[in-house]
Amino acid sequence: MTEIAVFLAQHDETVATRFLDSCEDAFDRLEDFPEIGAPQKFEDPRLAEVRVWLVTGFDNYLIFYYQIAGGVRILHVLHSAVDYNRVIDLSDLS
Repeated sequence: MTEIAVFLAQHDETVATRFLDSCEDAFDRLEDFPEIGAPQKFEDPRLAEVRVWLVTGFDNYLIFYYQIAGGVRILHVLHSAVDYNRVIDLSDLS
């Protein structure tokens, strides 16, 4: 998420700040309602518990997470063009 904000800030710091705020808002919402994200299909079926949610106002950015006791664990915030099967693996769940 920070790397994305740094990239966005190179073009417009206001957009980068808005992106970070939108991510934080989404994280809070996911913590309150962890089942709102769509289950995501992965090549490895052991990743079946991973869900995806959009960053509001930045529809090309996806939040990958899974539910834990008392909230969620954010795995990655990725651009939608990224092959998430190559990024997200079982080591993210530990």
